[in-house]
Amino acid sequence: MRNKNLLIATLVLGLLAFAAVQLNREPKKADTDKQPLVPAALLDSLKTLSIKANGKSVTVDKAADGSWSVREKFSLPADVENHLTPLIRSLQKANNYGLLTSNAKRLEKLGLTDSSLTLTGADGKSLALEIGKQTEDGLGNSARLQGQPHAIRTDFTGYLDGDPTSWTDLTLFSAKPEEIKSVSFTWADGKAEYARPAKGQPFAGKEGQAIEDMCSTIGNVRCADVVAKGDKEIEAAYAKSWQVKLGLFDGGSVVLTFAKLAGKTPNEQGKVFVRAAHADPKHKTNSLAAKGEFIAQSWLAEQVPASAADFKKSQQAQAPQTAPTIQIPGPSPTIVTSPEIKLK
Repeated sequence: MRNKNLLIATLVLGLLAFAAVQLNREPKKADTDKQPLVPAALLDSLKTLSIKANGKSVTVDKAADGSWSVREKFSLPADVENHLTPLIRSLQKANNYGLLTSNAKRLEKLGLTDSSLTLTGADGKSLALEIGKQTEDGLGNSARLQGQPHAIRTDFTGYLDGDPTSWTDLTLFSAKPEEIKSVSFTWADGKAEYARPAKGQPFAGKEGQAIEDMCSTIGNVRCADVVAKGDKEIEAAYAKSWQVKLGLFDGGSVVLTFAKLAGKTPNEQGKVFVRAAHADPKHKTNSLAAKGEFIAQSWLAEQVPASAADFKKSQQAQAPQTAPTIQIPGPSPTIVTSPEIKLK
């Protein structure tokens, strides 16, 4: 009897505890009550998008011609394919499922102040969202509309990147390898020039394959970052520059000028800068290059020789090595034959 009473008491206490939890838990709205997180009209007329995340902030603006640019990076083109389009699509699919919590302690744990997104339409009206951690039910990120005291449940799972460099398309010039007709180098210690016999044919000569490989590298000049013009140290570095000129089958040409800036400490890696100038004054490469000083990707800098001597060394390193002949000291070996074998 005692065990039975103990079991009943335990069950009653459990039910009371469960009821208390349910009473303190804020009710969830049914999924049927969901509404778009961002109005479709705002996304259709979007003119400005601002993000704060990971301790950084970026603002992307839409021009009258429909192009997007990054305000913090001298209004250079935005990376629409890899950043803007995926984010817009995520927002188009995202829904607001209503109240998550208004409890101050729970709001603090959601990390809503770590990331924010502000969208401004053509009419100048804005929508500001704080984006927090994922909800406990795994639906999506928690969020809070600007000015509201409570958080909401959403199924938004897009990634917010506040780094302006990540948002910027830092491509100065791009051409397919087969579009490059000739490659000319100008170094302080010499010059070299190579050309295809005809379109669709490889470069001739013993260095031909190396030039073919290099065209795949220098034909796409996508930089690592960009800084403001006017730096005296960068200008001094360009006094010792070297150049690569690419002649194109369409009649155009582009000159790439490289300069190396050493690190300020023994442990600091130096930077290689690149400038691009297209023969056509109206080519977009020229307008992009005029906005700042571009830092070359490390792999690009490694592939472009800084001197004739470096180019010669790279060719020697790529030359096929023949296996050395091993000489065995002593007299020539004697050939021993079987008695049954007669040599004629």
